[in-house]
Amino acid sequence: MTVKTVLLHAASETLDPGRGAAAYALGLARAHAAHLEALVLDLDMMAPEGARGGKRVADALRAAARDHGIEASIITERSHIHSTPEIAADHARLADMVVAGVRNEGLLSERLVAESLVFQSGRPVIVVPDDHRGYAADRIAVAWDFSRVAARALSDALPFLHRAAEVTLIAFGDDKDFTASIGQDEVLERLRRRGVEARFERMERGGQGIGDAIGAAVGHLRADLLVMGGFGHSRFRDFVLGGATRSILTAPHVPTLLSH
Repeated sequence: MTVKTVLLHAASETLDPGRGAAAYALGLARAHAAHLEALVLDLDMMAPEGARGGKRVADALRAAARDHGIEASIITERSHIHSTPEIAADHARLADMVVAGVRNEGLLSERLVAESLVFQSGRPVIVVPDDHRGYAADRIAVAWDFSRVAARALSDALPFLHRAAEVTLIAFGDDKDFTASIGQDEVLERLRRRGVEARFERMERGGQGIGDAIGAAVGHLRADLLVMGGFGHSRFRDFVLGGATRSILTAPHVPTLLSH
């Protein structure tokens, strides 16, 4: 898989081309010579000055894309607050990689849209902390537990893994029993056949919540990108997130690629 189209979603009220999801998407598109599509939605309930704000954001993104030397198209639509996650997911399904913010401010939470993108688009989504600046994927940590979603995330991350200087698969030995019929060495050999040199590191949670444990592991490895499967399941009308996924969508420590 190659990255030829990057879709960015960040709320027009808070989008800043110099930081967060927008800055990351611009850098990602430049690094992979990809086309950037930015989804800038104005809500129907916004006042006319709000719509003008959306135009200012679109113009700022176009200018930033020119500065980065990348092709970009800005998708501007008006949407009802309740339809924004569905509109974003529709556009995301045709992208190779999706980048989203996780701010929980403004009329519509970026976090809510990011959650919908992870579980409804069928595409890998990179969620980016609001204070993050620029793009890097030199040291990559992959949360690995032999599960379906972990395998999906690993595969979706191959365009980054091939370019990385250091790839570490992390597993928490006190978190669950691994019942897979293949061992760690076999996993690393399969990755080697796909052009990825990696190593395993088993860690202990030591009583920490899974989100804190992952954050500590990322810090220990000095990773600039985390890759993990997004876990959630439907319970009647509600979508219930797994603990690690909830933690990452609430406050990612570093840009995090989530696949479901």
